[in-house]
Amino acid sequence: MIRILYVTITIFSFFLQYSIAQSDTLFLKAKSGDGIISLLKRHNLDPDYYVDTFKKQNADKLIDNKHLILGETYMLAIETLTEDSISKATKIVEDSLLLGAVIYIISGHGGPDPGAITIIEGHTISEDEYAYDICLRLKYEILKHSGEAKMIIHDPNDSIRNDRILEIDIDEVCYPNLEIPYNHTKRLVQRADAVNDLYSEKAANSYQRVIVVHLDSRSKGQTVDVFFYHYPGSKKGKTFANNLKDVFAEKYAEHQPNRGYEGTVSGRNLLVLRKTLPPAAFVELANIKNSHNQKRFLDPDNRQALAKWLCEGIIRDFNSE
Repeated sequence: MIRILYVTITIFSFFLQYSIAQSDTLFLKAKSGDGIISLLKRHNLDPDYYVDTFKKQNADKLIDNKHLILGETYMLAIETLTEDSISKATKIVEDSLLLGAVIYIISGHGGPDPGAITIIEGHTISEDEYAYDICLRLKYEILKHSGEAKMIIHDPNDSIRNDRILEIDIDEVCYPNLEIPYNHTKRLVQRADAVNDLYSEKAANSYQRVIVVHLDSRSKGQTVDVFFYHYPGSKKGKTFANNLKDVFAEKYAEHQPNRGYEGTVSGRNLLVLRKTLPPAAFVELANIKNSHNQKRFLDPDNRQALAKWLCEGIIRDFNSE
């Protein structure tokens, strides 16, 4: 199945996005007025990333190596961008806004623990799959800005997905490749230990942050805006959470000026926030059971926008530091 990121203008998605797909071939038919760039854009593919590949793969169907033939169908093999290949994809680097920053990304639940679950369109969906997809997208955004991103929870099979319904599996592991235990407390301690082991390898004065990504579970009738926690004793954690929240507030004000934003930042003595050595922020992205909130994570464009906004918050915090 072809999985690409669509470029649209919506409440949560308004950025030119890189196309991220499982290895597959796209068939692109040239219409009147199409050039290579407009053809790629019409199929939601970033020309800066794909134009050279397109020319190489379709050299025999191009006039003077640059003009399309009206009505001709062109082929484009799409590369896979999994967590591992994202880390190696030097072409994705756009600037140095996060150069020197190290971000530890903890995707909520995973392995034997799916987190919150609900049924949508006859399918059972789980918190951990959507949190993981958003975390992968966040890693991609951080790398685009020259930051270093460490995924603490890793799924060896799942790349960034563009489906509404994400299938549930239980094969996630904890860094470096540890089986996730059934016991809740042991799971959380394992994640904190993984972060702290990596933290100890870095310079003590370097910018390092932890972001923990979850979906909430409340009654079906309760809508929530994206909200944040920090450890009560961490001033930098509180600043980090507030910088993340401020970006979301600004995006809501810009794109939904009459809606308002009720996201909050508060201190909470959660084990992962308490045990991790770098300053940490815990984000709850939506109520998984609320039909209005579900649009926030079911739509892959919105998952991409959530990741971008979180990354913007990280950039803001990095600059303030």
